[in-house]
Amino acid sequence: MDTPKISIGQLFALIILFVFGTSIAVNYGLDAKKDAWLAILLGTFSGCLLFSLYSYLYRQYPTLTLTSYAQRIMGRPIGWVLGLVLVLYFIYDAARDVRDAGELLVTSVFDTTPIFVLNAVMLLAIAYVLYKGIEVLARLSEIFIVVIVGFGIVGSILVFASNIIDLNNLLPVLEFGWKPILTTTYPNTFIFPFGEMICFCMLFPHLNNPKLQMKTGLIAIIISGVVLSYTIAIDIAVLGADISSRSIFALLTMVSKVNIADFLQRLDPVALFTMLIVDFFKIALLYYAAVIGTAELFHVKPHRRLVMPVGAVIMIASMSISGSFNEHLLEGKLSISNYQVLVVIGIPLLLAAVHLIRKYAGKGNR
Repeated sequence: MDTPKISIGQLFALIILFVFGTSIAVNYGLDAKKDAWLAILLGTFSGCLLFSLYSYLYRQYPTLTLTSYAQRIMGRPIGWVLGLVLVLYFIYDAARDVRDAGELLVTSVFDTTPIFVLNAVMLLAIAYVLYKGIEVLARLSEIFIVVIVGFGIVGSILVFASNIIDLNNLLPVLEFGWKPILTTTYPNTFIFPFGEMICFCMLFPHLNNPKLQMKTGLIAIIISGVVLSYTIAIDIAVLGADISSRSIFALLTMVSKVNIADFLQRLDPVALFTMLIVDFFKIALLYYAAVIGTAELFHVKPHRRLVMPVGAVIMIASMSISGSFNEHLLEGKLSISNYQVLVVIGIPLLLAAVHLIRKYAGKGNR
């Protein structure tokens, strides 16, 4: 496997684009209704704690990926099985995001195009980038983070200028107490998207400045979480909590209401482009993690040989994961509660606990 290097700035951009991913497109946190923005902020705080756990494991094994140090900590048989579970998770999560992108395009623009074709085009583009190397994806992130930030600032100005925001839609705060907020935070806004960042454990060994890894990651998570909270708050302020929660893609619906002097309107394509770009990066990082993990588990070199086979598996999974978009969304919520929690929290906690036991037991035997 080659040893590409990723700068701290590129890591910062990749994390922000990853967190935005499908979170900015789907109705993120709206189970908490008008307090969704608060549930997202709590999820961001919890995400920082989880990222700290990932960073701790990385610092113990700075030259190894997650699937490699799982075998070092747990022993080869058990560690190999845990690595396989992680790879399957990366594939599953990437397939879900590919399906999200396909459904977004079918719903908004290509209503007569088979979703299979849209998913295939997205995956082929990502496969080409990954075949060229993770450095290419990292450099692209530096370009597109500027584009996304620019679109976000301009979009916010236009929304405010359209005079369509009604802050009363956000009141009263805590109308139904803390319970719906906490049940939405855990596990929904906690695991999605912050728990999914476990895929970065496959990327960390490529950093050219490991000392700044944790600080950079936490800053990026906080910034992206605050922006997500702000975005959902604007959605609710414009549409109201009920319409936002019933809308398939609330951001698209909100942006479609922008109208300045009956001249500047219909900004849906800009919002659609933004959502596709961030989803592209999220899929690519999960896809890359699956490729690297598979290559390490089955000793395949170079790992580029697995880009197309793993992409084919992701493609098949994205089409067979559910029969409809509503079923897809429901299945996603169930998977967070029943499966993803065990992978993104359970496995890292197990690895950290065993590592600490072995570390201090070894000291005691000296």
